[in-house]
Amino acid sequence: MTETAAFPIVDAQIHQPSPPRDVPDDLPDAARLLINVELAREAMDSVGVDAALVVAAAPYIEACVARYGDRFIGVETFQQKGDELAGAIERAHRDANIAAGRLLVTDFRTTELSEAFLSGAMDPGFETAAALGLPLFLSTHGQAAAMQAVIERHPNLSIVIDHLGVSQHPVSPPRDDPWDRLDGLLRLAQFPNVHVKICGLPLLSRQSYPFADTWPYMHRVIAAFGAERLMWASDYTRLRMAKTGEDLRHRGRLYSETRDMLLHSDEIDAQQKAAIMGGNCMRLLGWNPSGRQGRD
Repeated sequence: MTETAAFPIVDAQIHQPSPPRDVPDDLPDAARLLINVELAREAMDSVGVDAALVVAAAPYIEACVARYGDRFIGVETFQQKGDELAGAIERAHRDANIAAGRLLVTDFRTTELSEAFLSGAMDPGFETAAALGLPLFLSTHGQAAAMQAVIERHPNLSIVIDHLGVSQHPVSPPRDDPWDRLDGLLRLAQFPNVHVKICGLPLLSRQSYPFADTWPYMHRVIAAFGAERLMWASDYTRLRMAKTGEDLRHRGRLYSETRDMLLHSDEIDAQQKAAIMGGNCMRLLGWNPSGRQGRD
């Protein structure tokens, strides 16, 4: 049985899971969504996660919040450009189901900066989010350093750099050294409005649990940003896709492992754990989920 932590644990990124077997073709769409909501809820319960940010399409976000409004809130990924992007951000800001937005500033398949970012087609989105106070998650896939100009233009915009700012398999191409672009992220620590999502951390390890070889890099991140600007996320559906070698039985990484490698580590203290594993996310988003379970 998973131990209950002394503080709320909030997963700052989950996607929509799917059943391991096909469901009947005549099942209504609402029922399909509900099954996937319960799969996420059950996964969270199984590893002791209290609440989560749902990075998914609007129907799934709506289904999650409708059923478990005390445990789920949405992050909308914006695909629009220019004025349409600004309008989409305005609508998201008014939507009670949405706590933040997400921009894909790189193509995850190539890890190159997107045409929309390079051409300035995302600039109205940054401007609108800054004006409204909507935090933005940026998927940089190793291009975190290229965000500096945007950050300098919008010092009041809360920005979260996804996935520690580095490229991760799957789904991005594997790199010989998965940490080789970490310095680009660390250069952003000078800007107080920049936060970092510790997402997919086990996938950056060449070892099995507890992934001790990640800690020298993590200490550099903590030293640069401070524990108060970091937030943990699992991305657990992607963890399961990983090919991790015969020594790990090709089973990917486990949801429990990505939680417990921080929760049960001696590398950080209890105050840092409480901040990284939930406190910072709730504070930044102004969200106070009440769905803790197992409390007597």
